[in-house]
Amino acid sequence: MAVRQRHQSLMAVSPLYQTCMNNIATSVNLLPPAAAMAGVYARTDHTFGVFQSPANTTIINAISPVVTISDQEQGSLNVPLNGLAVNAIRMFPNYGLLVWGARTLAGNSDDWRYISVRRTAMMIEQSVKAALQAYVFQANDNLTWTSVSAVISNFLNAQWKYGALVGSKPADAYSVSVGLGTAMTAQDILDGVMNVTVMVALVHPAEFIVLTFQQQMQTS
Repeated sequence: MAVRQRHQSLMAVSPLYQTCMNNIATSVNLLPPAAAMAGVYARTDHTFGVFQSPANTTIINAISPVVTISDQEQGSLNVPLNGLAVNAIRMFPNYGLLVWGARTLAGNSDDWRYISVRRTAMMIEQSVKAALQAYVFQANDNLTWTSVSAVISNFLNAQWKYGALVGSKPADAYSVSVGLGTAMTAQDILDGVMNVTVMVALVHPAEFIVLTFQQQMQTS
């Protein structure tokens, strides 16, 4: 009780004490962004899926970023010449604190530039590998190939319906090849190897939306 009273008295009469206590409070409440971003990833995955970019969304219970970044500074961070992109956390008027960017450190790669694309590919790769474990000791014949193709196709069809893959119909979104004459040779069968080729059309985020306007001008 005595400590609290002394604190309140100093806060009332000492500007220096007020400044010190405010600085201490700021330091105590200053946290690195890693845990917050992990929460953003988990929330986005649960609400939409890994194919949704963890960007243009707020960090709950955070007040403001330590560093204020302008549009010009954001451009040099998000699209640097070396491709090592930094996804900034920025404060926007009327919108609050937003994660503003969803690029990877492979910013110069056409395939792996975006976090959502990289994570979707990883999810599909790990899911297919897990599904194939059930066929390790099956006969390397047409019956197994048909079953493998059906399992993977059903999984990819579900991902297409969720919106993870692009295409007006399943054939435009993915393809699965397995078996002799497609993904395998006779030597592969003799060697006990089953090759499966999966091609997918992944969703890429639209970072820039181009709007075109036309106006009818007055004629004489």
